[in-house]
Amino acid sequence: LRFREPQPAEPWTDVADATRPAPVCIQFDTYIRKATEDCLFLNVWSPARNNRASDLAVMVWIHGGAFRLGSSSLSIYDGALLAAYGDVVVVSMNYRLGALGFLYGGTEDVPGNQGHLDQLLALHWVRDNIAAFGGDQGRVTLFGESAGSMSVDFHLSSPVSGALFQRAIMQSGAMCTHSDRASGPRLLTKVKKMAMYLNCTTSSEPETGLQENVIECLRQADPLHIRVAEGLVCPDILCFVTVFGVPSLENEPCSAEYQGSKDILIGHVVNEGGFFAWRSFPEVFHAGSPKNLTKIETLILLAPLVSPSSPKVLYELHQIYTQDLGDTDYEKLRRAVQDAWGDKFVTCSSKEASMRLASNTDYSVFYYILNHTSSSSPQKPWYGMSHVEDVLYVFGRPIVEKASSDDQNYSKKLMGLWTSFAKHG
Repeated sequence: LRFREPQPAEPWTDVADATRPAPVCIQFDTYIRKATEDCLFLNVWSPARNNRASDLAVMVWIHGGAFRLGSSSLSIYDGALLAAYGDVVVVSMNYRLGALGFLYGGTEDVPGNQGHLDQLLALHWVRDNIAAFGGDQGRVTLFGESAGSMSVDFHLSSPVSGALFQRAIMQSGAMCTHSDRASGPRLLTKVKKMAMYLNCTTSSEPETGLQENVIECLRQADPLHIRVAEGLVCPDILCFVTVFGVPSLENEPCSAEYQGSKDILIGHVVNEGGFFAWRSFPEVFHAGSPKNLTKIETLILLAPLVSPSSPKVLYELHQIYTQDLGDTDYEKLRRAVQDAWGDKFVTCSSKEASMRLASNTDYSVFYYILNHTSSSSPQKPWYGMSHVEDVLYVFGRPIVEKASSDDQNYSKKLMGLWTSFAKHG
């Protein structure tokens, strides 16, 4: 089934052993050793029901990771505490990642968005089976963070997903973030380059679609070799992503039409860019000993956000974020750079999506901004909550890890808000 749409699992009659985490999908993370293509599994957590009817609200989680990293089996996504605290059923799923999950061939046999179709199959499973776990198939909230939130955006926009959930929570991400990477021709160019590294073709010129012999060669290639070739084609974090102009998503992400009637909770943390800027320039944004740069030197840190052929845009961007700062305002200059990175990758697209969602009169849209600095954080208080940190609180990790009472109380607050939204909108 490599590159094809997923198929439902064959039914079984014996007792299935679901006491251990499922295998991880093959991905770009070289630290994960035990990974496989046979990775499409679900996790389900249900509170003690005391013989109640199947009436609990259901929360279906989609993990993030730039569509090339992560797994629902990671401990930070353990839904046991969220299910117990909020009296809801929590479900999470794996989906194919990277080229194995989002390779676009321009053919019916390699349609693109395979990872999203894995998520769709999981939603169908929830509809058909969640009653056995005490869940109400008519009260399903789809929620996710970063690429998981972009996936929620996909399902809100896709004509094939809308009837399978009633509410959505979008944490730090919307499809418009990567709209410049999402066209079929651009993705085909990447695929052709990857095929060259794998000796599946000798031409890097994009075509309307992949030749059958190229597709077959890619299907036979060692998955670890595919992972290496993907890294050579795309050293940056976003590579194979959601493609538009296909049956599962017809319109361009920034103008996609939202389907049905939904309650939406959408937002982000206060310092989204802290993570992205640190990842690109760790020596500058080191928590313990950050590097001081002058105002003009921060141009280097903003350069990756614009096209190399647009120096005027870079200068204007630099002016917007640093115009009121001096050469020795080191902390403020670092924060200005973080704000620019956060706006590029999360904040602007989240605000844009919220406005388009709110323009649909059948949607009730609520916007939030989260900020909480843990007492155990090495960062200064002004740094604020950064990308991904909210996930820890939503899943109750401070309580599990016996963190400070302040952190535990904030986690309880978020779990209460999220599960209340899932129940009542």
